[in-house]
Amino acid sequence: MSEYKPIYISHRSKNIQDAVNTTLHTAPAPQKRPRKLARWVIVMTLMSLLGVGIQNAYSSLTDSDFFLMTHIRVLGNSLMSEAAIVTLSQLQVGTNLFSCDITSATERVAQHPVVKKVLLHREPPATLVISIEERHPVGLLNTHNSLMGLDESGKIFPLPPAAQVDLPILTGVDLQRDKDSSWAIALAEFVTELQIRTPAFWREISEICTDTPHSATVYLVADDLALKMRFENPEKQIRNFRAYTQTSSGPGTDLAYIDLRYRDQVIVGRRQ
Repeated sequence: MSEYKPIYISHRSKNIQDAVNTTLHTAPAPQKRPRKLARWVIVMTLMSLLGVGIQNAYSSLTDSDFFLMTHIRVLGNSLMSEAAIVTLSQLQVGTNLFSCDITSATERVAQHPVVKKVLLHREPPATLVISIEERHPVGLLNTHNSLMGLDESGKIFPLPPAAQVDLPILTGVDLQRDKDSSWAIALAEFVTELQIRTPAFWREISEICTDTPHSATVYLVADDLALKMRFENPEKQIRNFRAYTQTSSGPGTDLAYIDLRYRDQVIVGRRQ
């Protein structure tokens, strides 16, 4: 028979084991708060050092002769000269590229009535770029002093003295009454639609005289013919005009005007 040896556990050893087990299960978790605090201290220290580094780096840029501005380039201009735009910005070649006040220069250029949008940006080491979007006139308003532009949104603005624009003259306009009004918007939409949808007819126009807030008389270059038109749907009125002039009998040489303001009708006035 095999022989078994009993295992004896004394009361003292059992109590020690129980104490160890109790300690393992009830010991408090290690404290993490000091570690989190240390992390925040490290992060704030690094941020402070980074801020000081950025300030020192920017200071070195504004004081460096390597970034002296030697050229100001202007993009997007056609009505205004490059020299006029640079003068508006009040920026000068020879100053530091990073020390010039771009925000103030942008505001000064944007105040010009011809300028619709403007953006200034640096191209290191020595170039500043002024990109502008000008207002493009769709017609020239004939005023007592000079010609003014009318853009597609109905905005009336003075043209630069050196601007060369070949567009029909818009007459019958009262600037005090019609500036920034719904009439100016309606006229701009009428002229823009003629320019875009009927380009061949547009090239024949010499003058557009506004008769009422809803209609105008269009004068053609070739034969001094007057067309009475309403602002609404000018493309269809031009089709009626073409259809009439291409008839077998022809318009004749004694025409005084052709009235296209009535729907699907052409009314002719002849010279007496």
